[in-house]
Amino acid sequence: EDCIPLLLGLTPSKTDDLQDYSSADRLTIDAAGARALYHIFHFTQRLRSEWVNGFVKLYCQSDLVKIANDGLASRCIMDALLEGPAKSTSSRLLLPKLSGRLSFLAAERVGHHVVLKLFKALPSIEDQATMSAELSQSLNRLGSNAMGRTVMTSCVVKEYLEGEATWKEALSKMKEKDNWLKEIMGEDEEAEDGGKGKKTKEKESEEQRRNEKRRHTI
Repeated sequence: EDCIPLLLGLTPSKTDDLQDYSSADRLTIDAAGARALYHIFHFTQRLRSEWVNGFVKLYCQSDLVKIANDGLASRCIMDALLEGPAKSTSSRLLLPKLSGRLSFLAAERVGHHVVLKLFKALPSIEDQATMSAELSQSLNRLGSNAMGRTVMTSCVVKEYLEGEATWKEALSKMKEKDNWLKEIMGEDEEAEDGGKGKKTKEKESEEQRRNEKRRHTI
């Protein structure tokens, strides 16, 4: 934990107050340190675990909101947490820390990307229901701009208000569409334990078979 503020050049706030915060405010962090943390969050589980837990524990809600709503910090830190190999753990740690500020981030140009990635990264349907429930309390704010409306659609917010069955059906269809797109694009999910995904293993096996065939031919 002591290393993280030194890397980022960001001292944890003593108070959890966002009263004077504006989305126009720029967060001053060390770019090289942020990039280093991005790579650390992609280490194997044994090596990254303390860093992931330490980061979320170290910074309070106001700090995390500012990080999520800053272009550089969001790209290097939040993307690494929510799209990297630690996304299941990170998302479950971040959800309670950001709770109460999700609707604010959902209507922000940078912040709404973090909300979308957080919802997608959550490993359980119960956690996703919790997030949809919170967002459903701020329909007016979400409907006020294109970013918020995107969040409403991708986080199946309106469907949540229509009932559990409707919400689960919409969520299932959305996940089927995402899986279909990943299959078409050949994207690979990195395993949570830092291992290689199924498609990566299949590609390596195919490459090994081709190399073995070439050696026999020679």
